[in-house]
Amino acid sequence: VREYLQQNVYEALQSRLKFIFEEFDKHISFSGGKDSRLLLNLTLDFRDKYYPDKTVGVFHQDFEAQYTVTTEYAER
Repeated sequence: VREYLQQNVYEALQSRLKFIFEEFDKHISFSGGKDSRLLLNLTLDFRDKYYPDKTVGVFHQDFEAQYTVTTEYAER
């Protein structure tokens, strides 16, 4: 059974990011795709606002089956 929250998607993300920053270390996985890019930027914005002393480490693995521009973006 699906349970709906009384939060919008952005508010739910903020709650989850708070939990992550309080409970886990600093690394996140990053595919380099558009969804991953958005989530990384939202995470960095959240970090800058609420946890500026925390480090966010980004893990990206090139499986040699990705577009070259995706890997170049991830490296930047």
